[in-house]
Amino acid sequence: MVTDSGRSESLPTTHKLPGSKFSWKVKVTACLLVTIFSLAVLELVCYAYLRVFEGYDGRFLMNYEFDDYKNIRPSPGYTNTRGVYHNAQGFRRKDDTPKEKPDNTYRIFIMGGSTGYGLGSLSQYGQDKYGLIRNDETIDYYLEQYLKGRIAHKHVEVINAAITSHQSHHHLIYLNQTILKYHPDMVIFIDGFNDYYPYQEGFDQFRDYAYQERAHLFMAEPTADAWLGYTGWWLFRKSHFAHLAAKSARPIWLYAKGVGRTHVRKRIDVEPALRTLEANAKMNFVKMVERNSLILKHEGVTGVFTVQPEIVFQQRKSFTTMENDIMQEMKGHWQENFVEYKNRARPIVIELMKRATSLNGSYFVDLTDPFDGMSEDAYTDYCHLTPMGNKRLAEYLAGSILPLIEAQRSSK
Repeated sequence: MVTDSGRSESLPTTHKLPGSKFSWKVKVTACLLVTIFSLAVLELVCYAYLRVFEGYDGRFLMNYEFDDYKNIRPSPGYTNTRGVYHNAQGFRRKDDTPKEKPDNTYRIFIMGGSTGYGLGSLSQYGQDKYGLIRNDETIDYYLEQYLKGRIAHKHVEVINAAITSHQSHHHLIYLNQTILKYHPDMVIFIDGFNDYYPYQEGFDQFRDYAYQERAHLFMAEPTADAWLGYTGWWLFRKSHFAHLAAKSARPIWLYAKGVGRTHVRKRIDVEPALRTLEANAKMNFVKMVERNSLILKHEGVTGVFTVQPEIVFQQRKSFTTMENDIMQEMKGHWQENFVEYKNRARPIVIELMKRATSLNGSYFVDLTDPFDGMSEDAYTDYCHLTPMGNKRLAEYLAGSILPLIEAQRSSK
């Protein structure tokens, strides 16, 4: 600036506040701290919600874990404070199971899938009332209570070793991996829905087992999808917020996914499907039943194989309002002709099971129609059972196995 005296003077310099040149760092740090604090608060809130409302014990967000040989196994020591317990051996039982069987004890193992395990309802109509089945509401519990005092001079243990989603080839593994080490006197298999009725040509239960998708994704060639999938899966298992958010968002995501799409139901062509079923059965579950029978016979263990009940089967039970709603849900959303297919497939499966078990000295019990005269809810969805359904099935099953136990005891 030029003054009156003609001298040039510079304008006064504006002084910067101390540290203002680092203001972007401060902002970034503040944002990070706010984000971390917010996530920590969300974690704590979700942790508290899970503890208070969903029975979370503070240790296990999931009731199963990876298994080297059979994909998954129940998490040993899992506890849901609303009434679900796994013992240290991973069996659905509160008390631990010693490998050495106590003297004067008759030990029964129940193997199978989710019905044997006692999974809660997967139907919108049953979830409010039967979303969780407690340990004292499962088939093994009622069977043990029923048999106590009915087997002379013997203490009875009925141990639930069923695993959700498992098929007959998993039993072949699990028997050798674990069950036989606990010296069972009898093993009862409660199966059917998972792998007895596939009608896709060339079905192979080892290759086509549906729950292997995560292993395929994570162990195949590395991709962005695999990385994102694994990261999401890790967060689902480790973060309370991610776990609860994913479960809550799933129904919304499924709904949004279907918006604007025309729902096209698959149709089962029943006659070809039945022919394919027989071919699939002979190459898959029938062989597994025969091999499981052979192993048990070799070990001196009584094998009892069953075909489980399903709501779609024609049966003597009069359905309740909820059960009728479940049937209508299935008729409207499952494959066309599904009900017809299952009812025509049932006698085929039962006959195949009778032959397979008789070859090696095992026994077969048809559990597809055990609820005659029952007025209460028996089904919580397509194949899972209410506490009263489990109780009735256990009593029905006991009527078939008590003579076998007595014959086994008399022969010793």
